[in-house]
Amino acid sequence: MHEGSEEVEALGVDYERFALGELLARLVREHGIQSALELPARGEKAMPSIYSLALARAGCRVTLARPVARSLATWESLGLACQVHACQDPARSGLDEGAFDLVWDFAYLARSPDPLALLAEMRRTSRRLVLYVGVNRHNPGFACHRAAHRLFGIAWTHGRLAYMDPDRTRAIFAAVGLEPLEIGSLDAPPFPDSLGIRDTRLHLRGGSANDMEALPWCSRTVDWMRRGRVPVHIRAMHLFERLLPAVVARRWAHLFYLLACKVPP
Repeated sequence: MHEGSEEVEALGVDYERFALGELLARLVREHGIQSALELPARGEKAMPSIYSLALARAGCRVTLARPVARSLATWESLGLACQVHACQDPARSGLDEGAFDLVWDFAYLARSPDPLALLAEMRRTSRRLVLYVGVNRHNPGFACHRAAHRLFGIAWTHGRLAYMDPDRTRAIFAAVGLEPLEIGSLDAPPFPDSLGIRDTRLHLRGGSANDMEALPWCSRTVDWMRRGRVPVHIRAMHLFERLLPAVVARRWAHLFYLLACKVPP
């Protein structure tokens, strides 16, 4: 049982982690990915530094750049290994060029002080593939989320809108020498996500919802991984997502993903 002082991830995050894990596992199988770097290994309004667990379970050698230290115990508790790379600025990681089959980022690119520099670093450190998973601004929950920030006078802390639009992000990738291979929708449960209710509560509680180290997090996903069993309702939500026509998912999914490959100079 989780203590009342812990922030337990909501249903939307539970499902998001499952859908993301399914995507990452598929990409590993289809592209023969053996090594991966999460740059940086932070997160967005959830328990940080565990987004790459699915990559490790799929057999990848995982490196986490600038992870939150206390989340590393979760990796150890699941018997999954990861390398930790400390760097002050993820856009200047100091890692070797072309060191990883896949370099990926979850939502941080939009919030980076210099997203083009970070994207260039992702390209530089990748041997082949770059993956970005970002918030989809076309989701109906996104408009509600923006409205909640305005209603309560809370500054928008989630980053640049250009990196929340699949088409604009694809154009940015192409401009820096990353050829899009696959672009799609992700995290499309039967309800709109995220409406911003939980985000607003976290802000009004006294700090930024992006200050991951200020909150004691608890993830049900970790419990499910430890038991080796995903609840039926999560699998049912994933079936719903898989049955959505692509044109509908584009306007309903909370997230989108863009997989690209390096174009030779």
